[in-house]
Amino acid sequence: MSEQKLVKIVNDDGIRVITLNHESRNNPFSAALEDDIKQALREADADPSVAAIVVTGGEGRSFSAGGDFNEVKNLSGGADVDRWIDRVTDLYASALRVSKPTVAAVDNYAIGMGFQFALMFDWRVASSQAEFRMPELRHGIGCSMGGTILNYVLGFSTMQKIIYECDGISAARAQDYGFINEIVEPDQLLTRAIAIARQLASYPRASYKSTKAAVGQGLVDLLYESADRSKAVHRASFSDRSAQRHFARVLGTKYEDAVAVQ
Repeated sequence: MSEQKLVKIVNDDGIRVITLNHESRNNPFSAALEDDIKQALREADADPSVAAIVVTGGEGRSFSAGGDFNEVKNLSGGADVDRWIDRVTDLYASALRVSKPTVAAVDNYAIGMGFQFALMFDWRVASSQAEFRMPELRHGIGCSMGGTILNYVLGFSTMQKIIYECDGISAARAQDYGFINEIVEPDQLLTRAIAIARQLASYPRASYKSTKAAVGQGLVDLLYESADRSKAVHRASFSDRSAQRHFARVLGTKYEDAVAVQ
């Protein structure tokens, strides 16, 4: 098993626990973190000793507050945006393509990319204090990829409500919408996620693997088919400079407090 700097890896009797370990407790998706996540998922899927995978943001930390503003603030609206969209698409697809059971354990914030990434997992457990947000449009950032994913997972009208309201969604409301399967107290989150992963791993492997591949391929295909539209939307929004002004405003505060501005 190779060394990743921005994720922690622990094995729990056949369950691979991957903990996002960005220096910020909000776990923003930097390019380096994305690379480490993809590598960790590939290795877990290939390891015969691993039966299922849990991904978490860590105790007392957010699952992910979204893209790393220190990186995306530099996007100019040109080819750099295209490369960023390609990178994000590959991250999401890497989770969908894992053949083994996957569980997302979501605590505190799942914002933007963090929200979207959680939707790539087979099962999602949230702590009672978890909050989900898709606030992009409020801040001049395109939300075509988020909208595409939410439309696929939840349906058109629910997608519209989430991306146009831009408001926080509590764990209870997320469960009502149907994208959270279970809510537990924060101190039980990882324990419960591992238990669910173990339950899913108890199913016969061949049928789980083939079914998961069949039902997940549609979203994988959609992500890549819609990538050009997402690139066009983000080129336009970053060229407008509204997003950059939002990044500057957030980065003018302590990064740890940035989610309060979103």
